[in-house]
Amino acid sequence: MRKYTVVYIGCFVMLISAGNIFAQTGHHGTIGQNGGGFVGPAGVSVMPGQAVMVNRAITVNEARNLPHDSWVVLAGNIINMLPGGRQYTFRDSTGEIAVDIGPKEWRGLSVDVTDRVEIYGEVKSHRGLFHIKVHAITGTGRVNRLPGQPVTVTAPITINEARNLPHDSWVVLSGNIVNAINTGRNHYTFRDNAGGEIIADIGRKEWRGLSVGVSDRIEILGEIKLNRGLIQIKVRAIRIMGA
Repeated sequence: MRKYTVVYIGCFVMLISAGNIFAQTGHHGTIGQNGGGFVGPAGVSVMPGQAVMVNRAITVNEARNLPHDSWVVLAGNIINMLPGGRQYTFRDSTGEIAVDIGPKEWRGLSVDVTDRVEIYGEVKSHRGLFHIKVHAITGTGRVNRLPGQPVTVTAPITINEARNLPHDSWVVLSGNIVNAINTGRNHYTFRDNAGGEIIADIGRKEWRGLSVGVSDRIEILGEIKLNRGLIQIKVRAIRIMGA
């Protein structure tokens, strides 16, 4: 069977996923990016056309009905490669959708059409066409494990553990946002239960309307970024724990 392989990335840890559809708005946030913020009341309030955070596996048909930039988890199979080298056809029991998976997102995973995979990413819609921009993928295929290559870790880990992973590794961290960093960028201080702290880069779309306070326990999903000895997390999705 045909394989889709990226041989120069790393390994992965299988997903632990839970929760329900999770969509929040942040009109009361006092720090953040126009409709999302740091300090503010948490709550659920879905506005028409607003991107949402979906925290459990849904179907392709359900994903097609969500707004642009919504965060989704899909489970199924990759059945072929499309022209261009980084787009594939993803299929589940309800239908098919194009998925965009770059070399770093594979992180060494190699699958064929029989391998069950889970993909994590954003719904992209343009003029009635839909695809998923994939940020992480796990599955039953083969993983090429080489030293220094990024890994996919989808069970929560500590900040100290994250600091020991390679650049572009995918991680989930659990803790609190304790302040906004006044650098003119989308930077916040994130702290976990062990007392570790790290800079979290959270852009406007990644908030997806969420507004949280310092006491709100959250999980952030994203990539480790290393630059000249400095480490931060480029956040791709956020959820309040227990929501």
